[in-house]
Amino acid sequence: MKTRLRSLPRNRALPIRRSDFAFIGICLLAIAYLLIREPLLLAILGCASIVHMGSWQIVRALPIVEKWLSAKITPWHVGTMIMATTAVFAVLPHPAHAIFLSGLENFVTDIANSAGTAGGGTAIPATTVALVFNMIRAVFLLLVGAAALYSYNQAQQGNDWRPIASQVGIAFGAVLGIDVITFLFIGNGQTA
Repeated sequence: MKTRLRSLPRNRALPIRRSDFAFIGICLLAIAYLLIREPLLLAILGCASIVHMGSWQIVRALPIVEKWLSAKITPWHVGTMIMATTAVFAVLPHPAHAIFLSGLENFVTDIANSAGTAGGGTAIPATTVALVFNMIRAVFLLLVGAAALYSYNQAQQGNDWRPIASQVGIAFGAVLGIDVITFLFIGNGQTA
C-alpha cells in the first residue's frame, strides 16, 4: 500500500516549534558575538546577504519584465546591466586613474631621476615616463577592445571565437603577472 505525504495548503503557515525558537536564539547570540569580536566579518556577511537578496528579487522580477518587454531576458543581459551600472556610477564622481603597471611606472620614474642626477646630467622628466606608460596602457586597452569585437564578430558568423578570447586572457594574465612580479620584487614601485 502506498502512503501519501500530506501537504499543507498554500495559504497556511507552517507551525513554529519550540526548537525553532531555540535556533533563532542561538543565531541571534552568534550575531551579537560576531558583532563584538569580528565586526568586519559581520559587515562582509551582511553585504553578501544584501547582494543575495537583491539577486533573488531580480530573479523574481524577470518574468514580469519579460512579459512587459515581450522578449526573453538571459542572465547575460542582467549581468551586463549590473556591470554597466556599477561602472557608470563608480567612475562618474572620480577622475580615471590607471592602476595596472603603476608600480612599474613609479619604479622607472625613480630610476630615470636617479640616473640623471647621478651622471651629473639632466634626468628624464617624470611627465615623459608617464606619457610612455599611458601610451602602453592605451594600446593595450585598444587591442583588447578590438580583439573582443573581433571575437564577437567571429561568434556571430558561426566561426570559432575561443582562440581570440584565449589570447585576450593571456594578455590580461601577462599584465597581471607583470604587476605581481613588480610588487614582489620592488614593492610599491619606490626605490629606497
